[in-house]
Amino acid sequence: SPPPSSSLRMPNITSLHPPPSAITSDGAFVAVVGFGSLLSRNSALFTAPNLRDFRVVRVHGYRRVFAHTSPIFFERNIANAETREIASLSVEEAKEHSFIGCRFEIPLKEYPALAVREAEFNFTGVETRDISTNEVVGESLSVCCVRGSDEIYTRKYCTKVLEGDENCECVKCKLKTFGEPMIWTDELILPTRTYCRHCVLAARGLGKVIEDDFLDNTFLADRKTRLREHLEKDPSILEELPPESLAVRYGG
Repeated sequence: SPPPSSSLRMPNITSLHPPPSAITSDGAFVAVVGFGSLLSRNSALFTAPNLRDFRVVRVHGYRRVFAHTSPIFFERNIANAETREIASLSVEEAKEHSFIGCRFEIPLKEYPALAVREAEFNFTGVETRDISTNEVVGESLSVCCVRGSDEIYTRKYCTKVLEGDENCECVKCKLKTFGEPMIWTDELILPTRTYCRHCVLAARGLGKVIEDDFLDNTFLADRKTRLREHLEKDPSILEELPPESLAVRYGG
């Protein structure tokens, strides 16, 4: 596998190899689950331009939650610290829950860039099922970005902690420059408006069943408020257009 880009420098303990259970039988591709922005095929192509077999699936035993904070939303000027609309999506283990997402396969050679970019997540192999028949989809498990831990991430990837590097560019250190101390939080942060709109439109583009699942099986950080309720209270979120530079990436 090729090394990560120098602009995404991480300590050499970063795992650039996917879980073996997620590698397809031909040894050339890795199955991945998308549950937010990657519900948009266009967004998925930004992540993996050579993806194949994009299809809708259900994942059992996990809950989709707006409880993750990313510096990239601040860098792109779409996060609002004053209103606390700074959250992006992740999933977490929750036995009685499920969500509809998408499954696609990316070339093994494209996996390291994904692994570095999403290093704060726990890359977990999950089973995907057909939303109509409930039959298992695919010959392999699929990599899913599951909630991680600030403590574990810092211990593994923060060069300021590991090496005394004052110029560390890990996610944790970048967030601190924007006044945000935590990657993962149980405090009430709200969905980033432009990102949220994009995810809803992406789900809508896959059909009403997928959109309804997204609205009803996506939760705010309190784990009680469903996204549908949040949008009913503030429907203007769905009118929040992205900056022109992000019109394609966050256009649904």
